[in-house]
This record gives sequence, structure tokens and C-alpha cells, in this order.
Amino acid sequence: MKHINQNLKKLKNASKAQNLKQLAFIGIAALGLMFSACFDSKLNASLDSKPNSKLNAKLDSSLSFKNTNPLTDKSKHKYHPKTRAALVKLLKNKKIKLNTIDTSKITDMSFLFADASFDGCEELLENLKLKSYMKNCKNSDAEREDFEGIETWDVSNVTDMTAMFFSAYYFNQPLNSWNVSNVKNMNGMFWGATSFDQPLNSWDVSNVTDMKKMFDYAKSFNQNLNSWDVSNVEDMEAMFLKAVSFNQPLDKWNVSKVTNMIHMFSKAILFNQPLNKWDVSKVTSMHGMFYEAYSFNQPLDSWDVSKVESMRFMFARAASFNQPLNSWNVSNVADMSFMFYFALHFNQPLDKWDVSNVKYMDEMFKNAYSFNQSLNSWNVGKVKDMQSMFKGAQSFNKPLDKWNVSNVEDMEEMFLGAKSFNQNLNSWDVGKVKDMRGMFNDAQSFNQPLDKWNVSNIADMGAMFAGARSFNQNLDSWKVDKNTTREKMFVGSPLESKPPKWYKQR
Repeated sequence: MKHINQNLKKLKNASKAQNLKQLAFIGIAALGLMFSACFDSKLNASLDSKPNSKLNAKLDSSLSFKNTNPLTDKSKHKYHPKTRAALVKLLKNKKIKLNTIDTSKITDMSFLFADASFDGCEELLENLKLKSYMKNCKNSDAEREDFEGIETWDVSNVTDMTAMFFSAYYFNQPLNSWNVSNVKNMNGMFWGATSFDQPLNSWDVSNVTDMKKMFDYAKSFNQNLNSWDVSNVEDMEAMFLKAVSFNQPLDKWNVSKVTNMIHMFSKAILFNQPLNKWDVSKVTSMHGMFYEAYSFNQPLDSWDVSKVESMRFMFARAASFNQPLNSWNVSNVADMSFMFYFALHFNQPLDKWDVSNVKYMDEMFKNAYSFNQSLNSWNVGKVKDMQSMFKGAQSFNKPLDKWNVSNVEDMEEMFLGAKSFNQNLNSWDVGKVKDMRGMFNDAQSFNQPLDKWNVSNIADMGAMFAGARSFNQNLDSWKVDKNTTREKMFVGSPLESKPPKWYKQR
């Protein structure tokens, strides 16, 4: 009180406004000291009253408490955890404000606020191949709703932020001032943080190698990240998966070290930004990269995709996409199944593609309603599966007679609903095919000879020509195994009333 009285005397010669300001400041300071002492004594009393002395010893060794005045101490820190476990212990005490915690010694913040209660840590980590994080997943501050003050944290020594805010539904605090320059892993960092939408453009992410699922289902996030240095990132799998609001430029990114882009923009329904300058020369998988990216329609013809092995689902349900891809070197691709499935507007030439290593083309153009380009030059000699390849491709009507289909085993529903298709396929070697169920079902225009086909290995011909209302070709020469399924094979076609001699309804 002596100190306060002396200060009051000094105020006599100051202006009235200044007097009031200083009085207020001194009053707050006095109250702050009283509150701080009271709070610390209660906290210490509560810790001392715990029956588990070993637990208290551990807590004391990993935490340092300081009776600092938050108004005079710039850091405002009272608690100084040295380990992740000690930090979590503090976080679970909801009376402790986040801006009073000194996190400068923490190196691991993985799963810090993660809520894995829905799937459980076992299933979640099994699917993510992150079993080593089991302990952290089970020890987190999953129930936190108030994140005020987290923006003041010193994270300069943190190296791992894996799933830090996983399913932290309430989280939406500014983090742009964070120094994340030492972080290497941001795998799933904001995955399922459905409210988060704060700027991160100032972050130095130059040491990060893993951004897998970083904004997966961060459905509110729509901030500019174009200034990020991602030159060391190797994994961007599902980075913006289901980021339904995200539509920001990324054209300045250096992705030259990235090898994995599986589902990167899958279900990012608004995303439509230029990516043609990207160096994707090390990427090995683009599986589902633009799956259900309904708005995306940007040129990609400059991409070097020579190392890509999977393009499965790459543009599936990318309803707007219609850009040239004929210059792509797809010689290493083994899987093109579902690649243009429901790509409603896609109709670009692909005749220059080297598909000689592709094994799977099932459902490749299924329901690609607009597609009608020549593919006869393709070397499909290694393809095993053509199931539903042109199913529902209503516009497609191009020759395929030069195709070597000698290794194909499945042609089920290959041209089902391909209403325009009417090309000669009699030269095809279908000797290894086992399934032709519904192959020309509802192929309303098809009426070409097939009498030279070797169908001796077919196990299922059910509904093969059902609804093929134009088909009226002689198939008496076919040698069909007596056990081959053939029910409803010609229903709704001219052959229903005059079937081949070998045909017997089963």
C-alpha cells in the first residue's frame, strides 16, 4: 500500500485524464497480484491434496510453476510443461487458460486435441497406418471447446503436429503468428476441424514432408496458401478431401518432391484453380485425385505423369472436366478403372495414349455420356478387366476391332446402355473371358456379327442381349458349355422369339 500511496502523490501534477488512466492501471495491477496469489495457492493446495504422491512427483518434475504477474510479465506464463504428457495434463484442467502455458519446450503436439471417440483410436490408426501414435491418440484433450489464447503458443520447437486438431469441431482460432518452421509432419492436422477457417499464409512450412489429409473434411476452410514453400512435401494424399469450401490458387506451389496425390482434391466440390504449372514428375499415384471435384475444369496437358501407376477414379464424377490430355505419357499406368466414370462433359481425344501396361479398365467410361473419341489404336493386350467399361456411355460409337482383348477375363455389362454403339467386334479373341453377363444389355443400336467368337470358357451369359432391340445375328456356331448361365439372355431382343439352336432357357 505504501508503494501505491507514493504513486498517488506523483499523480497530483498530471492531467485529469492521465490520472484516471494511471489509477485504473494501478488498481488492475493490485487486483492482478491478489488474484494471482489466490489462484496459485488454491492450485497448489489442490495438487497437494491429491492422494497419489507418485503422480504429484511426476507432475512436479515435468512442470514448473511461477508466481508471475501476467500484467508485468510479457509472456504471462505460469506453467512450463516439458513433455507432451505434462501439457495434456494441464489442458484437461479447463480452469487453466491456454495463454498461461509456456509450450516452448514441447516437440510433439500430435493428436493434442484429437477426438477419436467416433471410430476409436484402434480403427482410426489402423486405417491410417499410424499405429505408433496409439498412446497419443488415447491421451488428448478431446473435449475442449474454448481455444482462446492458443495463438500465443510458442511452437518453434515442435516437429510433429499429426492430427493435432482432428475432429476438433469447435476450433477456429487464429494461428498465423505461429512459428512452425521445425514441423515435419502435418498429417491430418486439421482433419475434421469443421469450423476452422483462419489465415495460415504466414506459415513457414519448408521443413514439412507430410501433408496427408491435412484439411480433410475441414469443410469451412477457404484461405490462401499459395505463398507456402511446400518444396519438401512428399505426401499430399487427400490433402483437401471433402474440403467443400476450398477454392484458392495453388499454382505457385513447388510439388516436385510429392509422390502421392491420391484423392488430393476428391469431393472438393468448389475447387477450380489452375494447376498446369505443377511439376508432378515424381507422383506415382493419382488415384481419385479429382473424384467428385464437380467444379474443376482446368488444363493439365503440361503435366509429366510418366511415373504414375494408378489413375483409378482420377476424374470420376468430375462433372465439369473437359480438358485435353492426349499429350500425357501414361505408359506406366496399370490401373485406369473408373477413370472417367460419370465425367459427364468429358469428350477429348485419347488416341495417342500408350496404355500397353494397363491391366484394369473396368468402368473406365461408365456413364461418360458425352465421350465419343477414337480408341482403336490402343494396345490393350495386358488388360484383364473390361467390366462395364462403356456402360451408359450413350454417345460412344467408335471402332474397336483392332483391339487385342486376348487377356481379358471379364466383360460383364461392357456395353450395357451404350445406346449408340454399333461397331464390328467379330475379330476379338474372347477365349479367356469368363463373364459376359449383360454385355450388350440395352445396347439398343447394336447389330453386328459375333459368330466367330470363341465363347467356350464363358460361365455367365445371363441377360447378355436383353433389351438389345436391334440385335438379330446368327449365333448358331457358338459352342456354349452346358453349365453356362444363360437366363433372360435374349429377353427384349429379336432373338427372344428365334434363339440359337444351343440356347435353352434355364
